[in-house]
Amino acid sequence: MKLLKPSSQHIRHALKTALAAVTTYALVSLLNLEQGYWAVISVIIVMQNNLGGSYQAGVNRIAGTAVGAALGCACLAALGSGAVALGLGVGLSILVCAYFVHLHESFRMAGITATIIILLGNQHGSFLAFSVERFLEIGLGVAIALGVSLFVWPSRAGGLLKKGVVKALNDEAAFYAVLLSCRAPSCDEGEEEYARRELAATRQRNRALLEEAKREPAGFSRQEHVTVSLYNFTERIAEHLLAMEHAVHHEELEGLHSEVAAEMDLLAQTTVTAMTHLALAVSQGHAPGSLEGVRRAVASAEDALGMLRTRRVLPGYSLESIMRFYSYYYNMREVAVELLDMAERAAILNAE
Repeated sequence: MKLLKPSSQHIRHALKTALAAVTTYALVSLLNLEQGYWAVISVIIVMQNNLGGSYQAGVNRIAGTAVGAALGCACLAALGSGAVALGLGVGLSILVCAYFVHLHESFRMAGITATIIILLGNQHGSFLAFSVERFLEIGLGVAIALGVSLFVWPSRAGGLLKKGVVKALNDEAAFYAVLLSCRAPSCDEGEEEYARRELAATRQRNRALLEEAKREPAGFSRQEHVTVSLYNFTERIAEHLLAMEHAVHHEELEGLHSEVAAEMDLLAQTTVTAMTHLALAVSQGHAPGSLEGVRRAVASAEDALGMLRTRRVLPGYSLESIMRFYSYYYNMREVAVELLDMAERAAILNAE
């Protein structure tokens, strides 16, 4: 089993969570809260790698606690502490969260809170006071978690998304390179699947970061707006690469490709190289520089395809082969065009 070395981000998150937990424990001890451990548990649940994630986790926990406490109290008052009240309280809590879109992620906390109120509420005097105390303890934990996230090594999801864009570009370059080798009969399907999965995992992480960034109270900074546009470029590039993969596995594709091999290979190689250079520039905050080589390669490929039609080579191939070839080339060209536009956008990011 391969052990991964913790990143600096993971170390900071561990220290921040420990600090928040200890701070909460000290505060509930000072306030002599009987069940203050709920506040400590809330801190650990709410603390995320970035402010957007912590904010959303805090909102989910507060909303779920409020819904569960209200319905738990209602069921306990009407039916007492028993199986019927428990089933009704948990079921209603989950249904209410399911009905309201913004409460979808709160249903677990709502069900847990309703369960605690119904089963334990009558054991602590007034169940209303018990419910309010649980809500305040959880609210205290959420508040401390958000405070630590905001003031101790604050990490915005938008900033992490920039690193995700760099990772996506590098993964796309690797996937593109594998697709080029898959035109040959000796294609390594395992390598192709690995590259596709790596890219898919990066895209999933980036989508999650984007959603967390949208939830941050301060909204997007100007730089983060540019980063989001770069993310959108990587998403479109990934879709074009997946379309290329669909077209590349065809026996006659290489025959048509050989008619314009020099120009197509030049376009592919310059595009892959430009991807890695652009990833490095975004990562280091440098201007990406000119991608004139990619622009010239696109023009050269267009001229070669024009000559292909003039020489009337296409009638010698099946319609399916021609459609797959042009699908493959169209997506190659679109990857290059998206990359050119992305480089212009990245120049704005690095100029600020």
